[in-house]
Amino acid sequence: MKISVNNHPLDADPHRPIIEALRREGYHIPSMCYAEGYEHQPSCMVCMVKDVRTGQMIPSCSTLPYEGMELETDTEEASSMRREALELLLSDHRADCEAPCTIVCPRGIDVAQVILHYDRGDMAAAYTLLEGTSCDGCKAPCEKACRRRTVDESVPIRRIIEEVRNVSNGQTSEKSLHSDDENVSQASPIAHGPLFSSRLGRFTDREKEMLKKLYTQSSHCLHCACEGRSECRLRELATEAGIRSPRYGVQSSLPVKECVRVTERLYFEPAKCIRCGLCVYNTSDGFTFAHRGFDVRVVVPEESKKNVHDDVARLCPTGALHLRILSVLLPLLMLLWGCQGPSRRMSGTPGEDVARQEWTSFRGDASLSGYATCRLPDSPTLLWEHRHGVRTVASPIVSKGIVWLCDKHGHLVGLNAEGMPTHSFNLNADVEASFVMVDSVLYVGQIDGQIRALVLPECTELWHYATEGQILASPTFVDVHMGEGTSDTFLLVGSYDNNMYTLDARTGTLAHSYPTGYYINGAAACWQGAYALFGGCDAWLRISDIRSGLLTDSLRLDAYIPSSPVVSGDCAYVADYQGNVYEIQLADDGHIREHHKICDAGDSEGGMISMPTVTADAVYLLADGRYLVCLDRTDGHVRWRQMLRGDVGESSPLAVGDRVLVCTKTGIVSIYDAASGRPVWEYETGEQIVSSPAVVASRFYILTARGTLLCFGQKKWDTLF
Repeated sequence: MKISVNNHPLDADPHRPIIEALRREGYHIPSMCYAEGYEHQPSCMVCMVKDVRTGQMIPSCSTLPYEGMELETDTEEASSMRREALELLLSDHRADCEAPCTIVCPRGIDVAQVILHYDRGDMAAAYTLLEGTSCDGCKAPCEKACRRRTVDESVPIRRIIEEVRNVSNGQTSEKSLHSDDENVSQASPIAHGPLFSSRLGRFTDREKEMLKKLYTQSSHCLHCACEGRSECRLRELATEAGIRSPRYGVQSSLPVKECVRVTERLYFEPAKCIRCGLCVYNTSDGFTFAHRGFDVRVVVPEESKKNVHDDVARLCPTGALHLRILSVLLPLLMLLWGCQGPSRRMSGTPGEDVARQEWTSFRGDASLSGYATCRLPDSPTLLWEHRHGVRTVASPIVSKGIVWLCDKHGHLVGLNAEGMPTHSFNLNADVEASFVMVDSVLYVGQIDGQIRALVLPECTELWHYATEGQILASPTFVDVHMGEGTSDTFLLVGSYDNNMYTLDARTGTLAHSYPTGYYINGAAACWQGAYALFGGCDAWLRISDIRSGLLTDSLRLDAYIPSSPVVSGDCAYVADYQGNVYEIQLADDGHIREHHKICDAGDSEGGMISMPTVTADAVYLLADGRYLVCLDRTDGHVRWRQMLRGDVGESSPLAVGDRVLVCTKTGIVSIYDAASGRPVWEYETGEQIVSSPAVVASRFYILTARGTLLCFGQKKWDTLF
């Protein structure tokens, strides 16, 4: 069906809401109550667009297209209505995004995190946040802004910081621990920059009395910073819209810091809930609505908690549902307010997260498809660059607003949105494999054969597992449904000891391993949350059941497999070293239904070491050493073929909305129109590129082999959304 968007033609499915077609085409349509593939009801009104023919503003998440429909998405009218919707949502959202003590600190110290670690007894982690800073001469605005002061007395922040420094430095003198005044004046500001920050509002007298009794740990801190602030879509959209404080104030009367334990790891804070309904509509007999009209709220009855799975947290657009709340607060929270398996609708598959606000593995998700639905700027600008200066092979990732890179010698560096270093750790081992981050845990494979799980930002080791060969392939993190309403998280890692390992992601214990005939160079691709596809230097592509570790099928290719397979729908795509590319159709039981070559190496001299990239209707691959080729998935014909300025290498292309992003071995970064193959933009780095790009929202990150990280985007938003 043909429709028009901003005077541009667009194909749309008449049976699917128009927001899906708009996002696939690369239009940035915000939403709070919608997630593709899940049940929902329109409630937030943040996704409004204008139907030109009727003159009405319509919710794109629930409106079906009609032939000849004309839409406008970026007008002032649409932006104004979205902003108004956000203002209303914020008025009903009672939460401190950031603790006041952190916001006002003139030295850029994350005061709230320091106290958090202090209360947990982790002095080393607390001290890490203080290095390079000093409180000398400071008049302690943090204590004046402390929320505890409105209850009884402010937290003694200066005394706590002094104690942390003394304990961590063996009771050395205060003077030796602090930087001089010149260094203090140059201390970097808070890493998160000018983000939107909501407020709890005033405490009632009843709340003040309860809070006095509730927080009795040594610091007496209320720990008012939001646990879900780094992944809050509401905060992100408010920041984009330029909202600094809610116009209507805080209207919610729900008790502050009320926290309901739903599962072992999942917690619900009603005061932060905007009643979008995603948790209600996508759990079977779990969350539900209570009351009516303005008094309606989301609740989870005690008898229904057994029907809720942790995965529902990723649907929540605010911090109302979050995992792993601080264990030090749980008994106290339960004293004040008291208080299995996933439903089929919450099973999820790789690639469903259309927001792409994070890029936590080298290909975006466990399917390794290399497809992102966000939109690249029409004319990207180099926003900043960071010159690490050490050879780097592993691809960068982005998690919770921090860009991470790890050089060949194992130096791990985190940079904020402005390109300023915020974290630096030494893993004390050589690293060439790309790494994965999930829930602030970094999983990395090392040249010495060790697989490690490290908790960030402290970089403390959670577990490690030793293989007998070097690891050059990225780990793959997957949430597997084990049957009978249970699920488990696993890490799949291939080693040069010829084994594919499946480890428990929480503990690092071996679930099972599968031996191959030779080295494993590539990562495993996950299909249906149950099967792993991986290749190796023995030329066999194998499919195994992640739950049992048993092989379900295999296929011998014409040459060894130097990289990773990719999965899209019920098809997998894999390239061998000669340059042959195969399409493999998969059956529900993990068997191969049929297979065929979609690209024949012919007389090519070989050397194919990159991965294909797959969208709903096309396959993009690098071929014959110099070409970017687009194949139609329906019949395999070549849609277009473009010669690149430079030889192809290990870096694989990414499909981003209606564009294809490509890096050559010789250091040229190019963007092509996905439909026509027309060159759109080009940038010459002057340095070799072997890693894959990372794409988040409208930004993309390129890491050269010399360790130079380049951030491209646009200088400022042309519209609010």
